[in-house]
Amino acid sequence: MDATLWVLGSAGWMPKAGQETSCFLLEAQGQLVMLDAGTGVANLGLVADVLRRHDRISILLSHYHLDHLVGLMYLKRFAADKRVDVYGPGQPVYPKTTEEYVGDMLQDALYSSGPSGFAREVHYHDYGGRDFSVGELPVAVRAQVHSSPSFELRVGDLVTYATDTSFDAASWEDCPSSRLLLHECWQLGAGDPRHTSIEALAAGLPRSRFGRVLLIHHNPSWDAGERSEAGRTAARHGMELARDGMEISL
Repeated sequence: MDATLWVLGSAGWMPKAGQETSCFLLEAQGQLVMLDAGTGVANLGLVADVLRRHDRISILLSHYHLDHLVGLMYLKRFAADKRVDVYGPGQPVYPKTTEEYVGDMLQDALYSSGPSGFAREVHYHDYGGRDFSVGELPVAVRAQVHSSPSFELRVGDLVTYATDTSFDAASWEDCPSSRLLLHECWQLGAGDPRHTSIEALAAGLPRSRFGRVLLIHHNPSWDAGERSEAGRTAARHGMELARDGMEISL
């Protein structure tokens, strides 16, 4: 099966000079699937020809932190004539539904189009920590360790998306293979227990299970030296830092 993924936002927390926050676009089996909707949604203009091929976009949210959600308000620029389906963790793993959380952020007082006005049709779905499907594409869901419930999302054997999570090598020993792994890399060494370090990935990730590994959700506080160090360490272990604008054939 041919598929393509575009990196629209590879930063965590906040944008930084050429890096928007978490957003990835996957085209596969006639479906257009967005992984998280951070400020990288603004980069959809880079793939205008791809958008013209589809009248529907499915958005899969790993969790509800604003750096993964705020780009929904930008979608009106790109999806006014489309149907958009938003899948979020929702109940019972959160006290409210996905529609309610998005409604809180896009309430009329804060966003003039409201939570249903950024596309021709908007539908909300709670996956509730369980596997689900988007058309013929199966989506496997796995809970992650973070400051609030966060979920790894694996789309078929194409992409495993693991952002906003600490890394436990033992939990990856028997993980399914994917053509591409998108895994967060927030810090160089041990630090914030809610996030992953390049040191931990280099030591414990079963690299052979993945055709390609891109490190995402970079810390915007990195200086040039720290970013270079992360890139060198990643390369030594067969991984690479993601860059906004990358197009990857799967």
